[in-house]
Amino acid sequence: MTFKGSLGLKGMVMDEARLQAYVNLIEQLLTSADDEERTNILQANMELIDPQFLQVMENYATGLK
Repeated sequence: MTFKGSLGLKGMVMDEARLQAYVNLIEQLLTSADDEERTNILQANMELIDPQFLQVMENYATGLK
C-alpha cells in the first residue's frame, strides 16, 4: 500500500521512500503476533525510529478511526 502526502508531516518535505518505509514498519507492528516479535521488528528498524516516524504513526492511527 502506498501513501502520498496524507501521512507526511505538514509543512515538511518527506522522501517518499522513507514515508513508505515508515508505513511498512507500522503495518509490520500492527500484524505482529506478540511482544517479542514487535521488539525484534523495532530493533531491526531502529534507523526509522525518529520524530517523523512518530508523526506518521499518529497520522496513520487517525486514518484507522
